[in-house]
Amino acid sequence: MLWIFQVFALSAGLNGCQIWATKTLTFKSAAATKAHIHHVCFLKMLLGVKRSTNTHCLLGVVVLREMGQQPLYFYWFRCVVRFWNSLLTTNNALLSKVNEAGLKLAHRKGSWTYDLLSALHEIPGADVHISAIMSRSKINMNDFETLLREQTIREWRDLDQTHPHDAHISSRVMRTYHTHSGVPIGSQPGWWDDQKRAVKPNLPSYLRHNIPNHLSRTLSRLRLSGHNLNVERLRQQQHRVPYELRICTKCNWYCLQDEEHVLLDCPSADMAELRIQHHHLFRSPSRNSNRLRDFICQADTKGLALYVHECLQCCA
Repeated sequence: MLWIFQVFALSAGLNGCQIWATKTLTFKSAAATKAHIHHVCFLKMLLGVKRSTNTHCLLGVVVLREMGQQPLYFYWFRCVVRFWNSLLTTNNALLSKVNEAGLKLAHRKGSWTYDLLSALHEIPGADVHISAIMSRSKINMNDFETLLREQTIREWRDLDQTHPHDAHISSRVMRTYHTHSGVPIGSQPGWWDDQKRAVKPNLPSYLRHNIPNHLSRTLSRLRLSGHNLNVERLRQQQHRVPYELRICTKCNWYCLQDEEHVLLDCPSADMAELRIQHHHLFRSPSRNSNRLRDFICQADTKGLALYVHECLQCCA
């Protein structure tokens, strides 16, 4: 289904975008479009999570990463830049005149060229491409695409630089997903090279294995913070409970009831019994400080999904 969407729905969403999409060439502006909303809702349907799943203020950045997808504005921006390059070499006299008029209106808000330049100003390191437009030169597509791909994951890179004391300023959903669940995105700019761009999206292992749908949905809920543990449930109440007070009601440790506590630490009789029943999942101790990532990324995807399913049911 994902590949069918890429071939048919995505191509339909690019129809004429060289003209109409210049006002939506940032994630924030694109997220308000119906195309983006439908894109994210379709991905949520494939994952089996609720459409209301809290994924970074419903902008869908976590869902997009889980499914290995680029936001729509990435494709729109790429098409607009390619259109700019084609305008410089067109044999159509009318298009040449329109392009010249657009350059003269580059500093007037609302013009096609102004919108394109404004979007480029939002991308760190895009000065060379801005200069190319102002000097009526072609933009190097390879360099631009690398820069644009880095822009789409800049929020994730920023999380790597967030000090623990400042963690409250970032989204808990994004931070939890990036730390414990997300497929690694590399650490260096230019991480997307030609070879990696040529392969299919890098999906999490559970989406590549044939496991029952209800178990796959359970892992999606866990990874996307779409579960009903207190750390999320009490946050979504009308009167939000402070983070440190979303404690576990299954035990008397007075600990935060989050994913790591429930799956690995909760000493309640019910949770301890589940860990005994699924003891094979705990044979290999974690080799680093991120115990939860090691646990949910282990090879026995079906066994893990069954254990998570029973844990979430126990805490319901």
